[in-house]
Amino acid sequence: MSNFKKLLSVAGLACLPGVAFADTPSIGSILEASGVKVSGYTSASYSLNFNDGKTLAFRAYDAQTDTFTIDQASLTIGYAPESGFGATVNILAGEDSNVINANYGDGDSIFSLPTAYVSYAGGGFTVIAGRFGSLAGYEVTADNAAPFISRSWLFQNTQPFFHTGVRVSYAFSSLVSATLGAVNSAPQASTIDANKQKTLEANLTLTPTKSLLVSLTNYLGVDDFDGVVLFPINGPAGGAFTTRTNISDIVVQYTGIDKLTLALNGDIQDAKGLYINKGIAFYGMYQLTDQFAARARFELTEASLKASLGGGTDSFKIFTIAGVYSPSSHMDLIAEARFDTSNNDVFPNGATLKDNGGNFAVKAIYKF
Repeated sequence: MSNFKKLLSVAGLACLPGVAFADTPSIGSILEASGVKVSGYTSASYSLNFNDGKTLAFRAYDAQTDTFTIDQASLTIGYAPESGFGATVNILAGEDSNVINANYGDGDSIFSLPTAYVSYAGGGFTVIAGRFGSLAGYEVTADNAAPFISRSWLFQNTQPFFHTGVRVSYAFSSLVSATLGAVNSAPQASTIDANKQKTLEANLTLTPTKSLLVSLTNYLGVDDFDGVVLFPINGPAGGAFTTRTNISDIVVQYTGIDKLTLALNGDIQDAKGLYINKGIAFYGMYQLTDQFAARARFELTEASLKASLGGGTDSFKIFTIAGVYSPSSHMDLIAEARFDTSNNDVFPNGATLKDNGGNFAVKAIYKF
């Protein structure tokens, strides 16, 4: 059966009513035998703000506090053969979709489509076209793969979340792989580009040993900023701008020490003539037992407006610690405390601002 016919057959089976007979294989077993993988998870959390108010600044998916939240209910369906055509779709519902859709530039909704692409693999090459995740950064959107409840300052303020475009990857060997692509605006992650220029993405990943990974990524483009708030330094700066943008990212991970993972992530996002956001994050994650893990993250970052927009620099030191309890392979319970400091008063505290902020949060994630 051709790959195309196989995909059509699987799609048809997925639409059948949920009727089962004693000798009839389940839909899950049919999908698995066809090479289609289905996975998902659901996550919910509660966060307590150290400051007065319900908003945390410079956060990605955990900006709201003092409320119970259904963060992500995710379902991924993928068919990715070692050779031939395939497709992957991720559907996500929950409050985090508001952030994802805002980055799309398409408005708010509790439903989002983080990834949806067709693929082709063969001869060491993999080509994907559609909507897919960023090459930059150590952390990810998916709660079931994120090391902390909160994402890093770099994740929110220097890295794109998703892209729409085309990407080609080639594995030279088990030690070296490279990726090139052309996507719509990287800084704004828009599904529809505001101009005709595309952003070029490039990545080189090195694994010189089993315990060491080094990933180098760069995004280069020309982007339109129309009425966008660039950064809340000395008040918002808005207006219509067209400028060169560049995002440089490095990730290093070392797993050569028993049960301990060490990593760092460094970024520079430069919108020429407008702003520069940059910083570095350090990670330490220790697996105490099969069920318990301890994690820590420390960040040094800064955001600067160019002199033509009034200048000013905010510097940050951010400390995050977390404990993870996994009673089964399907369940993770995470408790996290985070404390942010700055050289300026930039963190909401009721009707005023102060130079520090933070929160305590708990999250439950069920994976299937």
